[in-house]
Amino acid sequence: MQRAGATTEETEMPKLHLLLCAGMLGLLAACGGVRTDASEPTVSYSYDDDDDYEEVAEKADDYCEEQYDKGAYLVDQDSEAGDYEATFACR
Repeated sequence: MQRAGATTEETEMPKLHLLLCAGMLGLLAACGGVRTDASEPTVSYSYDDDDDYEEVAEKADDYCEEQYDKGAYLVDQDSEAGDYEATFACR
């Protein structure tokens, strides 16, 4: 039903707007996807002496707390020729 003096263009715009919105919602749903894998943020530190582990663990904990509001947990520790590296995950 057209109001008096309204043009066809004025009455079709709301319908076109609804159709456009519905189409955009359909596209968003199709692009959503499903996450199949996610990695926790990590931080690694190198150190020279096994006794320095506590210091790097504290640095990792500080980093995870500041950046992600989480604690640091050791996920890997390597030693080669007297050099050490520890990798922590922020959980």
